Amino acid sequence: MTTYDFTVNTRQDAVRLIPVYDRILLDVLDALLERYERDPDYPFIDTKLNIITGKDHYPASTDDFFKGKEVIYAWIQGRALESLAGHAVWLKSCSLLTPGDAAARIVRIEKILREVIDSMEDIRARNHDRMFFTFSRSGEPLETHRGQLRALPRIPDGSNFSDLFYSKGLLCAAAYLKMETKAGEAEHYFLRVVNDIRNRRFTTDQQSFDPKNPVTAVAGKHLQGPFMIALSGIAEAAAITGRKAWLQQGREFMEHIFKFHINLGERSELLQYDFWEAVDSSGNPWDENGVILCDPGHALEFAGLSLKCLLQMRTVPEFAGFAEKCRSFYPALITHCFRQGFNPQAGGICKSYDLKAHRPVNTDMPWWSLPETIRAAAEMLEFAPESTPAMLKIIEQCSAAFLGKFVNPAVHSMAYQTRGADGKPVDVIPATPDADPGYHTGLSIIAFLHILSRLES
Repeated sequence: MTTYDFTVNTRQDAVRLIPVYDRILLDVLDALLERYERDPDYPFIDTKLNIITGKDHYPASTDDFFKGKEVIYAWIQGRALESLAGHAVWLKSCSLLTPGDAAARIVRIEKILREVIDSMEDIRARNHDRMFFTFSRSGEPLETHRGQLRALPRIPDGSNFSDLFYSKGLLCAAAYLKMETKAGEAEHYFLRVVNDIRNRRFTTDQQSFDPKNPVTAVAGKHLQGPFMIALSGIAEAAAITGRKAWLQQGREFMEHIFKFHINLGERSELLQYDFWEAVDSSGNPWDENGVILCDPGHALEFAGLSLKCLLQMRTVPEFAGFAEKCRSFYPALITHCFRQGFNPQAGGICKSYDLKAHRPVNTDMPWWSLPETIRAAAEMLEFAPESTPAMLKIIEQCSAAFLGKFVNPAVHSMAYQTRGADGKPVDVIPATPDADPGYHTGLSIIAFLHILSRLES
């Protein structure tokens, strides 16, 4: 494992991170391109590998069939569309490449984007304009039943996380490729998902692979996750289309989370800035056997994704007052949630935390929360410059943990999906057996690097 120690006391210190992160982004991107191109008959992003061992998940055994190439995860394909479009933009500023080398990779990315869009749009058409967590290679939706995947007769009504990830990924990729008709379709699809979230017609389609991370929908339990993830697509839609209606939608979703999922002083039984994952039908924190759960990584991801909207809002007169209100408490919110979740000894952010007992519940540490936190802290350098010292310290701690303890140089510089509280990699699946296609890691770090470049100039 790489030994990494870097002190970040100033913005200039942070700028020294650029080539380090450029190298990791480039290694991961090159792996994505090479893995896709080595099988011309497989028109899907292939991250089906074990980051601990470096071995492919195929050919899959009978017990591990869900890891093989015959099972397509819509989350991964949708995230990959958004990720590759973002990487294509980043390549032009990569410090390690000549313009010619960057241009050659961009050509490859654009070809892959078009082919994956074609494949996934075929699947969506077969399923009446819908997506689901797992599909067969031919486009048949699959569900988990007693440890096996079986055909799903019908995708349940109302949008789900696959619709959310795919619609916003399709919008980003189609807009990047200047596919105007397809981008318009994607925006309409994404708007439908947003409306389903608002009207409580949204349900999780995630299939669980980790007993310590229950994901099954529970009647009367309403999650913040759909609102939070949608903010990412809302920010992209606002930037792509220039329509202020998208920023208004972002404000509505942020205000929903402020009201129902963050203690801004209304609840004396909880700490100021506590962030809980779910509420009951009355709007109270979901209390299960005396436990109110926070996912600190999700709290910090919310901060980063909402800041994508706020950085646009602050320059629009009708939203400037709202942005200023957020500026007054965001530094404290980020600092509070980071302190609750971060394990300084092991170097990572715990998966779940009990807000009543003030202790971690699931001490496993997923990789994604570190780059998501780096993005949030970097955005604060622009949004609230007075918070710079505290945010630089968070960037330092997260970078030291991520670069030194999660990134595996032996496997394309990809990050171990999960480490235990003892610091060792754990072979569990946080969401899908497919590795991250540069979504959490790549897009978060790219946003960080773009901010550093803007601050320098």
